[in-house]
Amino acid sequence: MSDWPLALRLGVELGVVAYVIFAVVTIVLERRRPTATIAWILVLVLMPVVGLVAYLLIGRRKARRSRRSRRRRPLKPTEATAAIANLERSPAWATPVVRGLLKIAMHRANEPVRHADSVEILPYPQQAFLAMEAAIAAAEHRIHIQFYIWRGDETGRRMIALLRERAAAGVEVRLLYDDIGSLATPLAHFAPLEQAGGAVARFGALRLRVARPHGRIDFRNHRKLLCIDGRVGFTGGLNVGDEYRGTTRSGKVWNDLLVRMTGDAVLGLEAVFIEDWLATTGELVELRQGLPGGDAATSMRERPSTPPESSGPLVQIISSGPDQHPTRGDHSASVIAASFLAAIGSATQRIWIVTPYFIPDAPLDTLLQTAAMRGVDVRVLVPSPHENDSRFVGMAARSYYDDLLAAGCKIYEYAPGMLHAKYMVIDETIAVIGSANMDVRSLYLNYEVTAFFFDPRVTTDLAAVFEEDLRAGELVRPEDRAEIGLFARFVEGTARIVSPLL
Repeated sequence: MSDWPLALRLGVELGVVAYVIFAVVTIVLERRRPTATIAWILVLVLMPVVGLVAYLLIGRRKARRSRRSRRRRPLKPTEATAAIANLERSPAWATPVVRGLLKIAMHRANEPVRHADSVEILPYPQQAFLAMEAAIAAAEHRIHIQFYIWRGDETGRRMIALLRERAAAGVEVRLLYDDIGSLATPLAHFAPLEQAGGAVARFGALRLRVARPHGRIDFRNHRKLLCIDGRVGFTGGLNVGDEYRGTTRSGKVWNDLLVRMTGDAVLGLEAVFIEDWLATTGELVELRQGLPGGDAATSMRERPSTPPESSGPLVQIISSGPDQHPTRGDHSASVIAASFLAAIGSATQRIWIVTPYFIPDAPLDTLLQTAAMRGVDVRVLVPSPHENDSRFVGMAARSYYDDLLAAGCKIYEYAPGMLHAKYMVIDETIAVIGSANMDVRSLYLNYEVTAFFFDPRVTTDLAAVFEEDLRAGELVRPEDRAEIGLFARFVEGTARIVSPLL
């Protein structure tokens, strides 16, 4: 009996050693970014109980799908559509830079490039909602709509009423929203649409599962898109809620942006929705099902190629998420991240970035600095931390300012309110609009969708929007940063250390 305490201590010590070894080996084998690897090892070793719970909830890198979902998943719609309809793999007129950018998404995710009939940037939230509402009201055959946040407020009810009216008129309506992003919205909010014949699904629905969990609860679907009749599409940064119409709950400005496109390019957005719908519900919606000239009996893989019908701006719809190349490291998992880095690295004239959440990883940070050193006009517009709806992220963003400013980058903080738009202008011919932020979560964890436009007119239009937004921004000067107090720098540094886990 006298030996029992000693044996107990030895058992506990051996258990701790085994736990530490297991934790370190597990994290190292996941081949994360070095900063994230070190951060998770420290959390798991220094705070074993809290760290283990956090890892089980939000730490596992791989996105898993249920066995039933895998059985129901006979094809990957984004890949299937790349082989069948209205696309160009590499237009003859494309410059070497454009050809290289197109190849990245084609090689990594089989994301094709298509022409649009028209592209219209909608830089004012109220204008964007009116355009979406008009498109929904005019729908004749099919509506696919997907948002990360769908609030049960006046804006949400108005959208449901419009969708319900079209569903009652015989239009196929499918609505997909993220369960975490829309956690505060009751299921009853969507009941009128379902009663009218529409279909509603929750991506990543929360379930209490201890055995065989399917993955991290923070692998969220951050995509925002709307497709009407296979010919009209919207994507960008807006969600569905009162504040997204242009005014925050405190009465300040909410700056956001959507892009409206028509023509063949909408096929790319449709494919992203169909894939998410399949993963969530197990139902495969054929690309042309229910549309004029469509053949429901012909599957995506069986459908023959058709010549392009549109001849306007060139568009490449790129989607990414944690289920892409799940056996590789984090950097290999994000097609959007690779495309962003390649576009920024190719710039020779300007890189203009607007993002609400700016937490660049090492490659992005280095590329921005070296671009400025090469003489490229690098400007980054972000919300002020005092106006950001995530103040912690705003403080983390400021920790990157000093090195960027020293390299010659210009950073502006948007003053009137919350800046939620997500877009980028590269040189004279590349414009980027989508749901992805310039942070670790969007580039490596979330399911995102982004549209790359290779067109001088679209780029000029987006550059004009940037210049208007920039007039409301306050330039961050190196001398102002030099006056930052020790406590503020400590807060920024702490936020930066934790940022790889965000």
